[in-house]
Amino acid sequence: MGERLLIGVTGGSASGKTEIARAAARAASPLSAIVLAEDDYYGDHGAKPDFDPAAFNFDHPESRDHGLLAEHLAALKAGETVEAPIYDFTIHRRRDDTRVISTADVIVVEGIHLFCDREVCDLFDLRVFVEAPDDVRLARRLLRDVEERGRTAYTVVQQYLRTVRPMHHEWTQPTRTEADLVITNAEAAARPADHLSDFFHDLAKPVAEKIDAFKAERGV
Repeated sequence: MGERLLIGVTGGSASGKTEIARAAARAASPLSAIVLAEDDYYGDHGAKPDFDPAAFNFDHPESRDHGLLAEHLAALKAGETVEAPIYDFTIHRRRDDTRVISTADVIVVEGIHLFCDREVCDLFDLRVFVEAPDDVRLARRLLRDVEERGRTAYTVVQQYLRTVRPMHHEWTQPTRTEADLVITNAEAAARPADHLSDFFHDLAKPVAEKIDAFKAERGV
């Protein structure tokens, strides 16, 4: 596998891929691990004079700067440090400052369009797809956006039906065929929040087993 293990975790919005990515990173111990979010690599769309966030499709792969993401992942895999963009979702712009990210033994990336771009997809040593039913994803997204992002239920459902769901079935779901592992998450929305850590730990076990194999290669 090489000196470093690069893992991509994809799936629909609110499928649980972020929690599975974090669980995978924890499983890397005592090796070092980092988790990166594809969401940090949105293009600087707010800089365009005609930009309208209400009309913009944030769920299309072209909303991402996959060229920069591929460049940074290749650098991290080669043992280099990168200056990652910091995206401000309130103004849909990249901030002027950046975040310095040092490489790690295990690099985990999560995002809905990771396997849509051939250059990015081919960089991963392990590709993971998180499968979750549409109703589970909508329930999780509704709870998250209302409780954590101050949105109304109406706007969450409106966006879900307008772009999130159709873009998922057009772009994200077809990339399931690229995955080395498929993890099914059909219950997380019904779990009490204080039980979710153990739940995702169990879901991530197939990924942890691959990481254990990498550790064995490294003599850890």
